[in-house]
Amino acid sequence: MSPFTVPIRVGLIGLSAGGGWAPVSHLPYLKSSSKYTITAVCNSSIESSRKAIEQYDLEQSAEAYDSVESMCDSDTVDLVVCVVVVFSHYKLVKPAIERGKNVYVEWPLCGTTEEAKELAQLAKQKGVRTIIGFQSRVGHIHSTLQGILDSGRIGRVLASHIVGSSITPETGNRLDKRYLYFKERHAEGTKGQVTLTIYVGHTMDFVASLLGQPRTVSAQLQTTWPLVTILDGDEIIESHVPKSADDYASLHGVTSTGVKYTYVLRGGEAFQEGDGLVWDIIGEKGQIRVTGGTIMFNIGADNYKIQVKDYANGNIETIPLHEKLPLPLLAQNVGMVYEKFADGEIVPTFEDAVRRHEFLDAMFASDENGGSVQALMY
Repeated sequence: MSPFTVPIRVGLIGLSAGGGWAPVSHLPYLKSSSKYTITAVCNSSIESSRKAIEQYDLEQSAEAYDSVESMCDSDTVDLVVCVVVVFSHYKLVKPAIERGKNVYVEWPLCGTTEEAKELAQLAKQKGVRTIIGFQSRVGHIHSTLQGILDSGRIGRVLASHIVGSSITPETGNRLDKRYLYFKERHAEGTKGQVTLTIYVGHTMDFVASLLGQPRTVSAQLQTTWPLVTILDGDEIIESHVPKSADDYASLHGVTSTGVKYTYVLRGGEAFQEGDGLVWDIIGEKGQIRVTGGTIMFNIGADNYKIQVKDYANGNIETIPLHEKLPLPLLAQNVGMVYEKFADGEIVPTFEDAVRRHEFLDAMFASDENGGSVQALMY
């Protein structure tokens, strides 16, 4: 039974008429579900909010706002959803929590761990429910893998090895002007790097939710593409632009369950389309191999394959994947988060986000100290 009165009234921050993440990932579920209704859209101006409302046919339910404070003070919103770039998360989310609103924020939660901890603590004090956008935890790949592990089919897990590509040009040497912050080591006051924070954070949260929280990390980071080309669509604006952000990460450590993990991520495009991930989970009795088009399980891919090898007889079986929501690819995991939240089930929270921020701090500290082993105490 849902702990909420349905439909849950949603105030969307960052729904742009010009496109972006919110229209392709959040909107498909929210517009099709009887459990939610969009009652407010908040952008930097009333005009841009109205344009978004008109663009996505929300005139019957949504009001336009240009500040989070006024949107939350209107008493027409139960859940504030923040879908903008990380640099604005703290200043947009804090007023919503202060006004007692439940909040859903895309990862990363904040630009620094200190800000993330402050928001998590404030939410706890105010008694509001929080969601962080680690959507992969509730997706069909996660539930399929969890089922295999719980069955004991591969025995005690010994090790986890992930090798993948971020598969996107903006993490390599070709950068659209919309993502200029991807080339900066500390963009707009963030601690760490946006590219690695996004990709490593999402992947390691997925691993931790299945195999245990990382207890140690040793990291080596590198900028393999020190010069990038800036694009506006297909048009080259500028060439040989310096990039300070790292686009290669090699991590290893041990989880709370004793699993030895390695994770290698490289920026730029995959060798070929649909080829972005190889993940081996090594057990005492068998092995799981996951392959697919992207290392970003939160986004997903249409070609994921999960296979299990039995050491006793050498047989390799392809495992049927669990069912997913009948939504466009980018909206499937996001939609499942909304489903579980409305039904009162467990979803990733700000506390989970703080753990990932702390892990990333340790990762960057390890790299700065020559790959030294960093312990995590959460």
